[in-house]
Amino acid sequence: MDLPAANPLPPKNRPVWASFLWGCVLGVFAAGGAEIVRMVSFHNQHVVMPGLVYRTGQLQNDDLRAIVAKKQIRTLVNLRGRPISDWYPAECASSQELGISQEDITSSANRLPSPLEICRLIEVFDRSEYPILLHCQQGADRTGLASATWQLLYTDADYETARRQCSPRYGHFRVLTTANMDLFFDLYEEWLSARHEGHSPANFREWATRHYKPGVSLAKLELINSPVELPASEAIVFRLRATNLSDLPWEMSAGTLIGVHARYWVYDVSNRPVYFGQAGFQNGVVRLGEAVELPLPIPAMPGPGKYRLLADLSRQNYDFFQYGSEPLNYEWNAVDPAKPVK
Repeated sequence: MDLPAANPLPPKNRPVWASFLWGCVLGVFAAGGAEIVRMVSFHNQHVVMPGLVYRTGQLQNDDLRAIVAKKQIRTLVNLRGRPISDWYPAECASSQELGISQEDITSSANRLPSPLEICRLIEVFDRSEYPILLHCQQGADRTGLASATWQLLYTDADYETARRQCSPRYGHFRVLTTANMDLFFDLYEEWLSARHEGHSPANFREWATRHYKPGVSLAKLELINSPVELPASEAIVFRLRATNLSDLPWEMSAGTLIGVHARYWVYDVSNRPVYFGQAGFQNGVVRLGEAVELPLPIPAMPGPGKYRLLADLSRQNYDFFQYGSEPLNYEWNAVDPAKPVK
């Protein structure tokens, strides 16, 4: 005998709050997906100020031509420097063909910008013909910092609105080394707080061009001993005095690259490296205005001739010169052992 078909259970009504929550979650995923599509397919193109400033990631020739024509771009600001890479000469050729100016700023998404390059960026903003187009590789980190800098300098946008140019909305996240883009603005906030003042375009310009220091990475380097001639067959220990000119203490640590230490190279007369060494792996703290002496052992040179010592301080694999601090350069003559040394 056939059994009667079971009646299906009536559907349960989903609570309104659950439907709302799921709608929010789906909306977030949809918005995030749209931004990923924009970044990947459209090179992260955005408007900083209509008719004046635009931002993007690295563009191919056809894409560059299209945005230059559409936005009437007059100046291209490249934030990737002048690397030995195929894209750079191609971009220069495109800029020349399009009849627009190209300004090159050397910056990195992984470290605080050099004070010299920040001044250079502001000078480009001051003197360029508009509209301008800013770009780095992904259009997220360095481009975010430059875009926020422009808004802080030239608009009455409130501070938080300008800082959002460097945010996940444009592909920037405050994680690992890219957090240095955010630290740049944190340092500005600390300067304002110490003066008991708020943001204004004039205050930002003064800080960026006169007071900004890139964290710990500012030093004065000098040799305590500086011989003019040395026997080529003998080793020597140069003694480096490093004075802390930054606003932060140097943390030095034994046996690790995390702390501040010295890196040095020796080059021959043809500028070929003949020796590389590291020093200063010791525990200690060097405060503002204080100095530390670091021995730099150099082995015997391969033969008589002129040699050059290049020394710099480093922290977490970044040398101080990359932040605009002056490295030490010193030349001496390695002479035949039979020749008297001066």
